[in-house]
Amino acid sequence: MNTARPEGTVARQAHLLDCAIAVVGESGLRGLTHRAVDRAAGLPEGSCSVYYRTRLALLTALTDHVAEKLLGDVRMLTAGLPTDTADPSAAVAGTTGLLVGLARDPALLLTLSELSLEAVRTPSLQEPMRVWRRALVDVVRTLVEAHHKGDSLRRARTMVAALEGVAIASLNVAEPEREAFLADTIGMLLQAMTDLETA
Repeated sequence: MNTARPEGTVARQAHLLDCAIAVVGESGLRGLTHRAVDRAAGLPEGSCSVYYRTRLALLTALTDHVAEKLLGDVRMLTAGLPTDTADPSAAVAGTTGLLVGLARDPALLLTLSELSLEAVRTPSLQEPMRVWRRALVDVVRTLVEAHHKGDSLRRARTMVAALEGVAIASLNVAEPEREAFLADTIGMLLQAMTDLETA
C-alpha cells in the first residue's frame, strides 16, 4: 500500500492513476476496481470514485495517463535527436533506449498492453493510444526518409507495430536478460530498416 497523501486535485488524480497502473500490473484489467485503486493509493474507500464515477471513466483516465507518459518519453527522444538525419545511429540508440526504459517498468508495459486490447472493444479509448504512436511513427519515419525509401509512412507504422510487439514480448524474458534482449532485437530491427534500400 502506498501511504503517500498528495495534496491537491491534480496531484491526487495522478497518484490514483499511478496506483491504477500498479493494480493492472499485478491483477490485470479484471482486477481494476475503484476499491483496489483506493487500497493501492492508501486513500479512504470512495476516493477514486469521487474523480472517476464509472469504470469507463476510470479506464478513460488511465488510458490518457499512460498515453501521456509515453508521449512525454517520445517528446524527450525527439528533442534529443540531432537535426542531421543522415546518420541514423542517434535515432536507433534513442528509440532503443526509450523501449528499454519502458521495459524497466513492467506494470506500465503490461497496462499499455491490456489497454491496447481493451481499446479494440472500447473505441473511445483508441485516440489517446494513437497520439503517442503517431509521435513515435514520426521519429521512425525520419530514419526511413533519411535513406530515401519510398512509402515512408507505411514503413514507419509497420516498424512501430513491430517495436511495440517486441517490447511486450520482452515481458516473457527473464528479467536479468530482458534489457539485453530488447537492445539486441530493437537494434536489429531498426538497423535492418536503415540498411535495406528496397523492400
